[in-house]
Amino acid sequence: MAQDPLYEALLARIDALEAREQQLTVTSHAYQVVITTILGTIDTQTRDRIISMVDEAHEIAYSQALNRHDKRLSDVIKGADEIVQRMFNYAQGGNHLE
Repeated sequence: MAQDPLYEALLARIDALEAREQQLTVTSHAYQVVITTILGTIDTQTRDRIISMVDEAHEIAYSQALNRHDKRLSDVIKGADEIVQRMFNYAQGGNHLE
């Protein structure tokens, strides 16, 4: 069966999206390591103040997304918050990042 050009274009697009997803994952992990390292090496008072500000920003953003009934955005913020909390825990001497 000859391959349809649209099918070939779709497969190429899927490959490009998978490559982009892999690139974003690697970049995300690199940023997590950098941020965690920075937080782990600064003084405790400054680190805790930064963590507090980020926590507050997440709470505000999540509340705004809920108030707007934007489930997609609230899910994204919730997922990001889970990652950030693991980073903060590690920077404060907790368990290793997964």
